[in-house]
Amino acid sequence: MIKPTMMNRFTNNIFSNYAKDSGKLLVHVGTGVTVIGASAQVGMLLADRDIDGKTKKFLVNQEIITSGACIALYYSICESVRVGVNKLVESGKLLSKSAATFIAGLDKDKNSVDAHDWKKIFTKEELKKGISHNLENIENTAFYKNSKEALKKQIKESAKTSLDVFQNFKNGVSVLSVIVASVFAGNIAGPIIGNFLATLPAKKDAEQ
Repeated sequence: MIKPTMMNRFTNNIFSNYAKDSGKLLVHVGTGVTVIGASAQVGMLLADRDIDGKTKKFLVNQEIITSGACIALYYSICESVRVGVNKLVESGKLLSKSAATFIAGLDKDKNSVDAHDWKKIFTKEELKKGISHNLENIENTAFYKNSKEALKKQIKESAKTSLDVFQNFKNGVSVLSVIVASVFAGNIAGPIIGNFLATLPAKKDAEQ
């Protein structure tokens, strides 16, 4: 039986790693499923007694090469897309109007909120750290420090709400981008390159 403390550590680790980025969870789960599927395929070939030794060795080698290529491509493509899209979102180059409006609304001196004004909240140097970082540490931003003392409590509360909206948007975009990347990697890039690599040993044997 798993001790409660061990379970708590496990769940806390899962939460800390994936709560803020569901796309990361999707990449890892997808890669894990691909590895399990490939292992099962190799296992079935090894367990098949109706295949002679030479043919079995050939088929197993081909399956390992094909599966290895598919796994490597799946992870590298999906992870690269996830990281790239997250950078675009965190820098504000890819941002929903709703998230931009909430961030712009941190400026309590204005009667009306324009989504485009979100860019005035953080400096270029601050944006290099990411929007999430700045909202989580709003007290360290130049905007907060230069705001009226009477408005700072409201700004901190609004920053928490803005962070939730922003994180929801980021998670949605991250998941969508990984799904698209996984379709490409799992159904196009992986099989094509994997099958090409699997034919190389056969070509080499034919040339000898």
